[in-house]
Amino acid sequence: MNDIKLSARLQKVLDIASGFSSEKKRIIDVGSDHGHLAAVALTDQGFGRALLTDIHEDPARKSRDLMKGLSLDSRSQVICTDGLDGADLEDGDVVVMAGLGGNNMVDIIGRAVNVTEDSILRSVTWVLQPQKSIEILRSFLCEAGFTIKDETVIAERGIYYPIVAASYTGTISSLSLYEKYYGPVLIRKHEEGDVTSKEYFIRLDNSYKLRARGDKEVEMMLKEVVR
Repeated sequence: MNDIKLSARLQKVLDIASGFSSEKKRIIDVGSDHGHLAAVALTDQGFGRALLTDIHEDPARKSRDLMKGLSLDSRSQVICTDGLDGADLEDGDVVVMAGLGGNNMVDIIGRAVNVTEDSILRSVTWVLQPQKSIEILRSFLCEAGFTIKDETVIAERGIYYPIVAASYTGTISSLSLYEKYYGPVLIRKHEEGDVTSKEYFIRLDNSYKLRARGDKEVEMMLKEVVR
């Protein structure tokens, strides 16, 4: 145990990551900031090892200091790098990206896919909480051979954060515009009466109505929506 308390957003991301990993061999936190999520994953969630990456040296250094201060340095590795560059994926890894933009996530995942064996790639779970451009991320995942296994939303201080869990299957698929912008799993949850999804969709409705004034695709998408 440690005294670190994660935000509701990061705790939800970690809970989902834990739920999709029965063996909990290694968690990879891309853009790890100060290393709090990885520390809790090692001390409270049962993960055996952690790899933390950050593109900036200062947060990477703070992560190293945290791991050492909690006597977790023997079970963790901190790399100052862009995304997953130089970090080989291993069987059963759970990769977490929280707080990055959707376009940035697409770039990082795309580079990792290009250098990872198919058998390893199929064993990795990706838990992704983009700050923006989630529709671009969803489309990329489906077109690159990933399957969206789950989607959820966490509300924190009046802001709704969508979270996507995905894995590589090699099967290319496509999304309708409605699924692209609202999420295929979230649509199902909304139809089943999930309260948070309903609240989130109200926010999306209002946002997309404004965006549709200057975005033809969003305008077309709203014409598809039947609820």
